[in-house]
Formats: sequence, structure tokens, C-alpha cells
Amino acid sequence: MNKQEIGCKVYDCKFCNCEDSCCNLEKIEVCNCSEEKEKEATMCNSYKKR
Repeated sequence: MNKQEIGCKVYDCKFCNCEDSCCNLEKIEVCNCSEEKEKEATMCNSYKKR
């Protein structure tokens, strides 16, 4: 199976490789992060601040 590259610009997440703007995880799940059902309210559910 080919390795998938996941781009990420959430630089305060501990899984983000800031130098390459890529996620260190092999896969992610996207979810709504607030009660609003807007696209801007979605992000990776693995997000954890550094």
C-alpha cells in the first residue's frame, strides 16, 4: 500500500510536522469541532495542542 501524505497547516497540533506542513499520522478522521455545521468548523479529530 502506498504511503499517503496528509498536508497540515495547524502548526500548534503535536502531530503536525511544521517543517514540511504535513501530518505525522498515517490516517486522520475529520469531524465537526463546534456546534456550527459549517465547513470552517471541521478539522482532524486527533488535534492536540503542543
